[in-house]
Amino acid sequence: MKRDEATQFKHDYLPLQPAMQRMAESLLGSEEDAADVVQDCFVTLWNDREKLRRVVNREAWCIMLVKRRCVDLLRKRKPTVEIDERTMAMAEEENAEREERLRLAMELIDRLPERQAEAVRLKHFDADDTQHIAAKLHISEGNVYTLLSRAYSSLKQMIQQYEQR
Repeated sequence: MKRDEATQFKHDYLPLQPAMQRMAESLLGSEEDAADVVQDCFVTLWNDREKLRRVVNREAWCIMLVKRRCVDLLRKRKPTVEIDERTMAMAEEENAEREERLRLAMELIDRLPERQAEAVRLKHFDADDTQHIAAKLHISEGNVYTLLSRAYSSLKQMIQQYEQR
């Protein structure tokens, strides 16, 4: 019985090894690490062979198993960073710069003609698509593109003027 089980397992699962290897290599970027993951997956498959009888799509099952093992391995390798005072100060400075850029962007958008400003806000702050913007502004999608194009052109000029100061 053991021999028949092993023969059936080899017949069913060993042909999937190249696909499993390719998937692992693509995720890990290392042939050696991929081979280790695939080998580990085969051990798991063998140990769970009783449960595998219910599996309908063996290839999908094996690829899913490889992906999960690769993700687990990558998570274990993820470097940890100690946050010191200097790093915190840099992060706060970057945050302040981001807030300043956002404040400036809002100020420049407020200088646009009302319809252009509204179109830009809807597009970039509300993440609306052109169709939704057109519906909200009661205009055609073509007019939305025109409003946005004119707004971007005006914003570009305002930014250039700001940078020249």
